[in-house]
Amino acid sequence: MARGKTPRRKPRPGKKTSAAKTPSAQTLRRRLARLTAEREVERRRHARQLAAVRRDADRRLTAMVQEIAELRHHQARVEAFTRLLEERDAALVAQAARLAALEARLQRPGETPAA
Repeated sequence: MARGKTPRRKPRPGKKTSAAKTPSAQTLRRRLARLTAEREVERRRHARQLAAVRRDADRRLTAMVQEIAELRHHQARVEAFTRLLEERDAALVAQAARLAALEARLQRPGETPAA
């Protein structure tokens, strides 16, 4: 005999074993009612879990959409500021050119600046 194993007893020939018993109709009805109730409880639990997962997904989606809207707003502001800076730089270049031209005219003797 292998070490650590206990010998199994053989069932008595005249007695029925629990595996050989056939359940009665009433026992089967009770078991069916219990299993049906368990299934309904599990179905409701699953429905609650599914609803919770959907709510969480909706919240996360809403947060992502809000973040995208904020990023688009910031992007629009950056583009507006960039456009303003380009316009200001162009105006400064034009003013610098005008000043250089006026200073050059002042450096030349005999010319009078036209206003």
